[in-house]
Amino acid sequence: MINKFLLSGFLLGGLFINAQTINETYAKTKKDGKIGINTDIPTRTLTIKNSDDNAGRPPLRLVNTPKYDANVGGAMDADLGGNRQSNNSYFDYRPLVVDNVGDVYRGFPITNNTSFITLTVKNVSGDYIQEFDTGIDYDKYTVTLMSYAFKLPSVAGKMTMLVSQVSAPSKEKGGKYYSRVAPPTVKLEGTSGGNWKLSADYDNMNVESFAFNDATGPTEKVNGTWIITLLIAPKEVVNYIEIEQDLRGSNRGAVSGEASTKLNRLLNQISQY
Repeated sequence: MINKFLLSGFLLGGLFINAQTINETYAKTKKDGKIGINTDIPTRTLTIKNSDDNAGRPPLRLVNTPKYDANVGGAMDADLGGNRQSNNSYFDYRPLVVDNVGDVYRGFPITNNTSFITLTVKNVSGDYIQEFDTGIDYDKYTVTLMSYAFKLPSVAGKMTMLVSQVSAPSKEKGGKYYSRVAPPTVKLEGTSGGNWKLSADYDNMNVESFAFNDATGPTEKVNGTWIITLLIAPKEVVNYIEIEQDLRGSNRGAVSGEASTKLNRLLNQISQY
């Protein structure tokens, strides 16, 4: 992926963009329709080369630039080919990004890069979901599991609860129901060419209902609801690495060696803004 910087960071933070390596002999034959400032060999429609006197400072400054929301509620120079919309929102604006030779591109809307999705899956088999297809393309998006909750169903005239299955600790003691509930196993996984999939389950547990004041009577298996919140972002705007550390049987440790090198490389990369 091209290493890009937000133009706002370039303007305000004084980032130094490396000069282009130009084949001047060839570039001289491609100057038609191009304008150069501080250069006789423009390589784009407008090329601005920083001067020696301005070294270390941004070569471009915008003065009295209106805020993005100044155009909300009225078209801006529509008769001159400008914005024809009568109402704008922040999502209508895109930042400019600059690659490592200074070329400027239109970027993604900042607030559209990441989103939260709350997924409610009703009437599952008891408490069990197996590889539920989220419809989110694994190759295009990075997805993170943020939170989850399991909701017991409401059954008229009955009480519902998670109870242990056969071969697990008994669900009855002294004629009263009880259950030992361990944290559920919730997994989010995917493979190239497919979608992200969810699995969730309380191991060795069932969701059952029984009549009030009748702890020894028959029970009925019922179905519950999972409520799962996901964080989603395009993969091209998310850096991803895998690091591995061997604790050699200890319960304490720290990232070190090759893992530390990989981690610091990533941290340095995402700090270049």
